[in-house]
Amino acid sequence: MKQLKYAIQNVIRGKGSNIVKVVSITLGLLVSVILIAKVAYELSYDNFYRDNEQLYVVKTGWDGGKPLHGNNIYPTAAAIARHFSAQVESFTTVTEAYGKMSHGNKAYRETVLMVDSAFFQTMGLPLYKGNALDLANPDMIFLSESFAKEVFGSDGAVGKTLLYNIGGDYQPFIVKGIYADIPLNTTLYRPKAVISIANRTKYYKGGLGWNTGGNYQAFVRLKHSKADAEIINKGITSIIMSQYMPMDHYGKFGVKGIEVMVSPLRRLHLDNWNTVKMLYIMGILAIALLFTATLNYVLISLSSLAYRAKAIGVHKCNGAGTGGIFGMFLWETAIIVCISLALIAFIILNFNEKIEELIQTPVGELFSLQNIWAPALVVLFLFFIGGIMPGRFFSSIPITQVFRQYTENKKRWKYPLLFVQFAGTAFLVGMTCVVFSQYHYTMSKDLGYNMERLASVYDSYEHVDNTLSLLHNLPYVEGAATAEAGMLGFPSPYPVNDNSGNMIFSPRLTFFDREFFNFIGMRLKTGKAPTAEGEILVNEEFVRAMKWDNNGVGEYVPEHGTVTGILDGFRFIDAAQMEPVEIRWSSGRGNVMHVRLKEPFDDNLKRLNEEMKKLYPQDNVQFTSYAKQMERSFHSERVFRDSIILATIAILAITLMGLVGYINDEIRRRSKEIAIRKINGAEVKGILLMLSTDVIRIAVPAILIGVVLSHYTGMVWKSQFRDVMTTDWLFYTGVFIVVLAFIVGCVIIKSWRIANENPILSLKNE
Repeated sequence: MKQLKYAIQNVIRGKGSNIVKVVSITLGLLVSVILIAKVAYELSYDNFYRDNEQLYVVKTGWDGGKPLHGNNIYPTAAAIARHFSAQVESFTTVTEAYGKMSHGNKAYRETVLMVDSAFFQTMGLPLYKGNALDLANPDMIFLSESFAKEVFGSDGAVGKTLLYNIGGDYQPFIVKGIYADIPLNTTLYRPKAVISIANRTKYYKGGLGWNTGGNYQAFVRLKHSKADAEIINKGITSIIMSQYMPMDHYGKFGVKGIEVMVSPLRRLHLDNWNTVKMLYIMGILAIALLFTATLNYVLISLSSLAYRAKAIGVHKCNGAGTGGIFGMFLWETAIIVCISLALIAFIILNFNEKIEELIQTPVGELFSLQNIWAPALVVLFLFFIGGIMPGRFFSSIPITQVFRQYTENKKRWKYPLLFVQFAGTAFLVGMTCVVFSQYHYTMSKDLGYNMERLASVYDSYEHVDNTLSLLHNLPYVEGAATAEAGMLGFPSPYPVNDNSGNMIFSPRLTFFDREFFNFIGMRLKTGKAPTAEGEILVNEEFVRAMKWDNNGVGEYVPEHGTVTGILDGFRFIDAAQMEPVEIRWSSGRGNVMHVRLKEPFDDNLKRLNEEMKKLYPQDNVQFTSYAKQMERSFHSERVFRDSIILATIAILAITLMGLVGYINDEIRRRSKEIAIRKINGAEVKGILLMLSTDVIRIAVPAILIGVVLSHYTGMVWKSQFRDVMTTDWLFYTGVFIVVLAFIVGCVIIKSWRIANENPILSLKNE
């Protein structure tokens, strides 16, 4: 207990340097703990399903493409179970459904899945109430626990009726069961309700056979996981191609074959290489920040050697051994870490909304019992390294040397610590510049149409012309029109075929109503806008794919129309190489309503959405700005950008505190030398140069290494974009100069007083 007592006394006595330690550790731990917790959370995706190691997702690759989940033909899972009954315990096939519901005077729009009766058994989701076999029948609905409470309150939901929009009309569905809410860390949908896939044949008159296209997700629960999966993957593709695949049907669409496989659901989230890259980089950032904060603590501790060496000598003279001195420093580190953890807890509790907005994950999920191991490892690392290094150093001071300026020959201990700090700072600053510039480039590039003050909503309107008329009459609306799809990406439903009926390519295609072309402000390279049915606009990629000799204007595409104009500069949000695009004129109206509002845009958008609530009280018709839609398209990139900016601010503050501690120690150690130099005629700039030289010698190679690492790491991160901003050597030279200027500037500012001080005062203090 004496060690704890002395540790508390030292913390109180050295409150100046200890405040710096606490602030430094708090900043470093706060950001690195959040980043590491985020990585651990991402690694925990899809682990909540019962016996999740046995749950596999069925993947189908079309025409030699990489097999991806979600594009299976409906009977695929059943075929796997039929031919591999010794390996498959159960299977299920699902698809997303329209999610508009109402009860009383309240309307809901939620994620809904069409499933079969084996859904809960296969997925391993708890079914609290009801019989899963009811999902074999249409007009039955199962609700998640939270959604059932939202709709029906504390009253029991089972047996009650909910109106569900299907087949273009609201139909009464009976609530037959309640299931557990699906956590956030899932790669799959989080349905608030599930209905029977039998509703598809009842209300849409569609089939569920082999010629219905690849629009389904399928899952199988295996008996022995990995070994069973290997057996299935060896034989399933050839079985389906030889016994089931109707190539006479799919051949019309240019399909030459498919590949089917099963893959662990737990691995699905990490099958996305962009996700893996993001996690690697976030982990590197967290480690860089953690090392910087830890070594900064060590640096500040070693900088206190000048005035703590004699106190340690007194302890040793009074019988304290090496272990006692070492234990005292461990206790001191523990106290400072605990104070920092208390501050971190205070920050997280009081700014949890800002943190959740930054990382797009609830704080409760980040620090759940399942993920707490990751933040705990970060804290333990800092405690042991931050306590052991200075503790071992101080406890090893020979008692015969402790009163004889032992610090003189130990300043080189600090150089490696400064080197790591400077390299980490340069790395994070370089990464911040790379990420920020690429994100800004992506979000601000010209897409070939006018995006100013533009908003849209997807919905089906019974009286769309009346809605358009109302919008035009609103004083804050500049214009309104409809299209079949949003401008950020078009589907490709209709292939272009040659004269023999063979598919050449499948263009990205949408329909504009008669006002939309002028409304959206698209540019044409040549030709004119379409004005009648059967007239289309195409881009230059379309012309090249058709191998036309001229510019394409006037050419006729069978089953598509006559080209009247060629688009100029039109592109999707993330496409370095555009695909062929086709835009058709339509006399009807599309499902995506667009409006262009007057300034102030944000206020008018809010007013518009309030007006839509009055107009459509049963529907959740809310316009979203195109800027917000673009942000959603690059959601993970924005989260990463904000995270790295926060990490950079933290590491700059930590480096600043460590550098200040180092300079203070150097000034204290060399004050007599500085005074003598000034008496002998040294000028202020000479003193500043002397104090800066050692730092510059460390900083230049460290910054160079950090900048080079940021370049290669940044290239890995940017590889997820198809349209990449070029960053040449001038860009990284600028980063190098900025970081070096920051470090040298800190040294000069901190040294300015001693460089201008009367040397007599320094000698008196000696």
